[in-house]
Amino acid sequence: MNIAVVLAGGVGSRYGGNVPKQYCFIGDREVISFAIDEAKQCAIIDKVLVVCDKAYQNRISKQYGVEVCNGGENRNLSVENALEYIKGKYKCDKIIFLDSARPLIKAKYIESCMQKLDEYDCVITAQKIVDSLGRYGKLYVNREDYYLIQTPEAFKFEMFCKYFDKNSSNTALCQFMPQADRIYQNFGMKQNFKITYQGDLEYIAQFLDKN
Repeated sequence: MNIAVVLAGGVGSRYGGNVPKQYCFIGDREVISFAIDEAKQCAIIDKVLVVCDKAYQNRISKQYGVEVCNGGENRNLSVENALEYIKGKYKCDKIIFLDSARPLIKAKYIESCMQKLDEYDCVITAQKIVDSLGRYGKLYVNREDYYLIQTPEAFKFEMFCKYFDKNSSNTALCQFMPQADRIYQNFGMKQNFKITYQGDLEYIAQFLDKN
């Protein structure tokens, strides 16, 4: 079984506002709906699980026809809750984590990540750095040595559970995996903007209109 997990437990402290950013609207659609709908449309995804605050669970489950579990105090605790929920109900082969605040995700990209798990243990969304890169105390850093890590991140389920540590300070899930040569960097999604600050909704809406 292949499961997509939509991480929606954050409160959006940098974004501000009266509700978390994933429950704001772009036009007539809730931000979280984009990740959910694309995951559901992906032919090789069997279940969609949304990790969110209890206050939203009943509505999210009924409105979008998905399963839900409790969000945690931070990202890694939310991931831990998702893993424990899945282990208690399903035999999962592959898992992919989506960010509820990245509405430009597409089903075909989710599918491409999951398919790559036939060859690799982990597939991450990566972006080339196109600007000059500096470091405090050093004027020049070769940007070709670095790349950005984003969601989605996909894993072979049992292996990820083996190495995942909910108490770690790691900020990207792929950082738990021990072998870099078994990690595939997928540069196939060029526009993968995340809603972080006020004004991002209007900016991202322009790209949604073109898709």
